[in-house]
Amino acid sequence: MNKFIFVFIILILNIVEAKADEDYFNKALNLFNKNNYLEAKYYFEKSIAFNPKDEKSYLYLAKISKINKDQVGEDNFLNTVLFLNPKNEEALYSRILLNINEADFKKAQDQILVFSKICKKLCSKQNDLSKLIIVDNKK
Repeated sequence: MNKFIFVFIILILNIVEAKADEDYFNKALNLFNKNNYLEAKYYFEKSIAFNPKDEKSYLYLAKISKINKDQVGEDNFLNTVLFLNPKNEEALYSRILLNINEADFKKAQDQILVFSKICKKLCSKQNDLSKLIIVDNKK
C-alpha cells in the first residue's frame, strides 16, 4: 500500500510539473507576441527549468537573441535546439542564415543539403538560401 501511495504522489507531482511548464511556455509566447521580449525570455527560461528538453523555448530564446543582436546567444540556443531535434526546420534555417552572416559558406552549404532532405514547411526558402550563398561568395 505504501508503494501505491508513493507512486501516486510522484504521478501527481509530474502532472503538476508538466502543467507548470506548459503555463510558463504559454505565458512566454503571449509576451513574445506582444514584443515584450525581456519578460518573455524570463518565462521561456522558467519553462526550460521545468523541462530542459523544451526545444520550442530554446527556439524562442534564439529568436529573442537575434532581435537583441546577440549572435553568441542565438548560436548557442540554435545549437541546443538542433541537438535536441536535428530535424527542426526553423532552427536549421536560422542556423544557415547565421552561418551565411558569419561568412561560413561551406558550413551553410552543408546544412542546406540537410535542410533540403528534412524540409516540409519551409522548403520554399531553400532557393533563397542558395542565392544568399552565391551573392555573398561573389563579394
